[in-house]
Amino acid sequence: MDKRMRRAKINALSTLLAQLISTTVGIVIPWIMIDHFGSEAYGATTSIASFLSYISLFEGGIGRVARGALYGPLAAGDEEQISQIYLAIKRFFSVIGLAFVGYTIVLAVVYYDIADVTVFDRKYVFALVLVIALSKVAEYMWGISNITLLNAHQRQYIVNSVTMLSNILNLLAITILVSFGSDILWVKLASSMVFLIKPLVFTIYVKSHYTIKKSKTRAVLKNKATGIAQHIAYVVQNSTDVLILTVCSDLKFVAVYSVYHLITFSLRNIVTSFTGGMEAVFGDMIAKGEQEELIATYEKYKLILTVLVIAFFGTAAILILPFVKLYTAGTTDANYTQPMFAFLMVMAEALNCLTWPCFNLTIAGNKLRESRIGAYGEAAINVGVSLALVFWNPLVGIAIGTLAAVLFKSIFYIVFSGKKVLCISVPRMIANAIVVSGILMAVSAIGMAVIQNFALNSYLLWIVAGFCTFTVVAVIALLSGLLLYPSIFQNMKNRFLKRQ
Repeated sequence: MDKRMRRAKINALSTLLAQLISTTVGIVIPWIMIDHFGSEAYGATTSIASFLSYISLFEGGIGRVARGALYGPLAAGDEEQISQIYLAIKRFFSVIGLAFVGYTIVLAVVYYDIADVTVFDRKYVFALVLVIALSKVAEYMWGISNITLLNAHQRQYIVNSVTMLSNILNLLAITILVSFGSDILWVKLASSMVFLIKPLVFTIYVKSHYTIKKSKTRAVLKNKATGIAQHIAYVVQNSTDVLILTVCSDLKFVAVYSVYHLITFSLRNIVTSFTGGMEAVFGDMIAKGEQEELIATYEKYKLILTVLVIAFFGTAAILILPFVKLYTAGTTDANYTQPMFAFLMVMAEALNCLTWPCFNLTIAGNKLRESRIGAYGEAAINVGVSLALVFWNPLVGIAIGTLAAVLFKSIFYIVFSGKKVLCISVPRMIANAIVVSGILMAVSAIGMAVIQNFALNSYLLWIVAGFCTFTVVAVIALLSGLLLYPSIFQNMKNRFLKRQ
């Protein structure tokens, strides 16, 4: 137990550090790209990357199924079964890699007409699609099978370390090339070449630390079709916004959307990184039948996320508009000041974070097939509502669709995980989620009204305001955690004081 939790803490720390670096890099790069190439050019590269992500419909589905299948053999130390599952993943993604090449070529041919691009000519768009796709091909061929094994074996810190290095090198490459006046095509090519490092390092590490035995017996990944179908729904949910904006509106809206999405999505990753690697811990506990430990760990996980969600997303809702105004100062080719859109996006990602452990439990318990309605319903609601509202207001309509889908998903996974995995009181779980959401919305609405009275016209003033805001909201978050999880809160406080 101590070894398992120690690895979970290392994974959480490395995930947090990796996400902080990723967020920093993710904020700097769009600023550089928009400043040097304009909103439409940057929107085009973002849209292309989103279209290319559709081939990953198969990626996460098989990854989830494989992780669920690996927890048992890893807990038992069954090398033969581990090898069979690993090789099954590798074979599958080799085929997907070849399919991805074909999909990329088709996209390169048709994207110019689909997106109605005006900033580049047809040949340039063709080359841009191929360049952006380059690193993804290598990832399918050599990277994903290794990442799946490492994550399932609580070696997420290895993945995080390589990711950190890649992100830093990517930022350096882009900064240097832009400073020399390089074309955006060469900038994206350099970026893709940097990310080729990741699958290479993962391959070397797995060959050095695992005994993968070739066998005539081939592992059958149960629920593979369900896993793929669920991930199709997941990718649709996460990529629908950019797709609909690309087809039904303007690439400038894609650029605006990407700036806000970058902030909220990065914030979600930062918050969930504090409990990084817990899916593997859940999976190990379920495999060993440790039900009491599972419930206690889940409660602790929820307490931490409750405090973090209110503190971070409450602060984000209050300060996101002043930040975007500073971030896009001098950019006049699109309207980046979108208060209602910002509020809805922050609330959607906050709700995603609150129910993240419930979703993790379905994977850890290898119950993807039983929980498929949650994924399908989320995707259907997002597409339907977004399409219905995008012509009324492109950005707000898309955000309402996202929030409605996340709300459905949250209710479903709370009920499912409470009944089928944890076997605890579902009404109490729902009541806690409602209380946390209400507190977050109230704090955000009041804070947004107050912050309008201050002119945060420099990053220094914004940082000072951010520190003051976070301090106040964090106190509210701690009190909320104490109110909802008093015994867990007290236990964690006593353990912390005992170590001092």
